[in-house]
Amino acid sequence: MLEVRLRQPGPIPLDVALRCADNELLALVGPSGSGKTSVLRAIAGLLDVGEARIAVDDTVWMDTAAGVRIPAELRPVGMVFQHYALFPHLSALENVRLAIPRTRDRATATETAHALLNDMQLDGLADRRPDELSGGQRQRVALARALARDPRVLLLDEAFSAVDQPTRHVLYEELIKLRQRLALPIVMVTHDLREARLLADRMCILDGGCTLQDGTPEQVLSRPRNARVAALVGLRDIQPGVFLKDPAVRLRWGDADSDVQLHVLDKGRLEHGTPVRWVVSGEHVQLHPTAPSTLNPAHNHLQCELARLSRLGDMTTVQCRVATSPASLVHVEMTTREMLRMGLEVGQPVWLELDPQGIHIMPVRA
Repeated sequence: MLEVRLRQPGPIPLDVALRCADNELLALVGPSGSGKTSVLRAIAGLLDVGEARIAVDDTVWMDTAAGVRIPAELRPVGMVFQHYALFPHLSALENVRLAIPRTRDRATATETAHALLNDMQLDGLADRRPDELSGGQRQRVALARALARDPRVLLLDEAFSAVDQPTRHVLYEELIKLRQRLALPIVMVTHDLREARLLADRMCILDGGCTLQDGTPEQVLSRPRNARVAALVGLRDIQPGVFLKDPAVRLRWGDADSDVQLHVLDKGRLEHGTPVRWVVSGEHVQLHPTAPSTLNPAHNHLQCELARLSRLGDMTTVQCRVATSPASLVHVEMTTREMLRMGLEVGQPVWLELDPQGIHIMPVRA
């Protein structure tokens, strides 16, 4: 178990608390300048922090209160950088062998380095220098080098962003296979939410050096803690509203003049008339090209106009404008094949079905 607590007012403001269990992958997600890489550097011992405690199981790597600071070279950390950081004058084998602890003799180190390269499907490329390798091959060498240190923690700093999409998916498969063999905490920095959803067990949202929310990708994306988290995880339909409890639990969509009201669940946390922001997760939104013949009375049904279709390869974003509230827009993601099957066209009437289970309400805070 990796446990990290970092706090300082500057020059890089940090107020971060996170945990990562063995055989767990934690994704740090946030905008540029949010402190993601600073957290990795602090774990690796490359950044001093004013107040810090970093521990792996029973071993404390840094505790400013107790005066403990294990230097970077003595921390069993494997780190993979965005742009590989390989020594250009060394071969792939030499780059990996250089990271192997010096307690091993040269023959054993060479044998271990060959084995790691073979594990990364780089057999036959040991004598090539970085400029003789493709981007994906260089990243595999960097990963083999990180594992050569027998790490207790693996850190990935935008490790897949410098390669093309097909190569990236191959590297994803390599990481998934690697996790089946190694039971150690893995902390990954990424800007790619799809990457985080695919690979991570948990996501930690950072902004301005602070931890905003920590949870599974499904929890964070469907139930963001506040509107800022919702924006950072790419939820574009962050809607205004008012929570109503009299005479029945409802959510008024928009301002006080709006007559669009939705069925929602009452968790007992909000008073009648509370201004809120709300989002609805995509799996709880269903689009109908014609009026449904049967209606689920527990769901919300809205007549809309199809305002825009945005095709991007095999996926299409459908923008719907609520008929009784022209300022209210909902974006629905679907496969392009499904969109063509429905025969959707801009300007046609459509119907949206919103499941109250998927409507997540966030109070507006000063």
